[in-house]
Amino acid sequence: MNKVTAEIYQLHPDRYILVSGQEEGAPTCPYENVQQWVGYDTLTKEYIRFTKSVYKKLVEEMENKKIKI
Repeated sequence: MNKVTAEIYQLHPDRYILVSGQEEGAPTCPYENVQQWVGYDTLTKEYIRFTKSVYKKLVEEMENKKIKI
């Protein structure tokens, strides 16, 4: 899986999203557990890994959206 750093993410923030780890085809963690969120590249249609800083930012945004709804 490709890794997306903060620098790469900032170039095209609309290209990368978080999707549920329950999605069909979503990768599991190395211990075969289902992840709550996984990264997805909407251009290449592939799952990706975010660096910790990008992942935390996106999860925080998702949680803030849930609170506002």
